Amino acid sequence: MIRNRLILLTIYMSIMNYAAGQTDQKDLMINYSKFISTNNFENTARIEKIYVFNDSTLIFPVIKGENMPKNGIKVEMPKWIGNCKNLKEFYMVGLFISDLDSNITRLENLEKLKFSIPKNSDVEKIISDLAKFKNLKVLDLSDSVIDKKQLEKFEIGLPQVKVIDSSFFK
Repeated sequence: MIRNRLILLTIYMSIMNYAAGQTDQKDLMINYSKFISTNNFENTARIEKIYVFNDSTLIFPVIKGENMPKNGIKVEMPKWIGNCKNLKEFYMVGLFISDLDSNITRLENLEKLKFSIPKNSDVEKIISDLAKFKNLKVLDLSDSVIDKKQLEKFEIGLPQVKVIDSSFFK
């Protein structure tokens, strides 16, 4: 048990060191606290894939049936994200969005998007915001705290998008 946690901690530290030196890369892996505290990244126009994670999801699964899972974080979008004009894939793991702000809707080349939706969100508004992404092909709503009827609304409202829920714990 302790050995497994030490291994996870080592992996986590490796990821953090890797993310800190990625200014010229096309892929960016970063934890959420650094994601929102950073004012700008150099060469944001070169970034094609961003993987943002909530540190606690490395250990704890999302808890279903609550308004906001204890380990989930309601996401704020940094202003610099809108400058990632070539961003094609945006993965937010363990992060919850109930409203897409103007910074994220400026990502016109986005093809794959992953985030979670908290309970009692305005699903229709989220769908109308997602419809603005003309190139969106895959929407992963894993670990969302929504029911099957709400998930079906995404499939109906976004017919050109493959909507998936790859939650590990169901």
